[in-house]
Amino acid sequence: MRTSLRLPMLILWLTILWVLLWGDVSAANVLGGFVVAIAVVLFARLDSAALRPTYFRPWWALRYVAHVIWELLTANLRLAYEILTPKDTTFTGIIAVPIRGGSDAVVNLVANSITLTPGTMTIDVKRHDRDDTAHELTAGATLYVHGMFMQDVEAVRHDILRLEALALHAFGTNEEYERALSDVVAHEPLLTTSDTPPPEAGR
Repeated sequence: MRTSLRLPMLILWLTILWVLLWGDVSAANVLGGFVVAIAVVLFARLDSAALRPTYFRPWWALRYVAHVIWELLTANLRLAYEILTPKDTTFTGIIAVPIRGGSDAVVNLVANSITLTPGTMTIDVKRHDRDDTAHELTAGATLYVHGMFMQDVEAVRHDILRLEALALHAFGTNEEYERALSDVVAHEPLLTTSDTPPPEAGR
């Protein structure tokens, strides 16, 4: 994306996040989100790295937004079911999820999308040097995610890896997307061996 479009797109994205947080598409919320977005841009002291040209594929960006909205709906339904039924099916925990990372903007996008989804929250993000081989899947970054439904840890990790791959398809390079997609495929065999619930101490 050209530098001249970065600030308008950032303001638009922040406005959309504001409306999603409120859960109500109204003129007041859109206007309020727009004002907040402008204030954030004005006072965030964006450096040259933040304004550096990035990749933007409109179709896949729409796919990403649609995916996040779907996750919001399903997570809200699951929480509503949990509240309305007497049985407690929550299983809280914190997991580390190594991801490719891409740019800081993509890492922040994925982390904030996770936090937007009811029942999950990104509590920390650790960036790694490119030559760091401490993680099997990636050396880009590690997200530390708290969740309310951690019965199947590998399934949660897989969902986050898919979310990152979709984000990189919209806002990353083709090489970054291919690597993230390979992580998703490499992780799929673990889904069939993660039926054993975590220890009771995780409740």
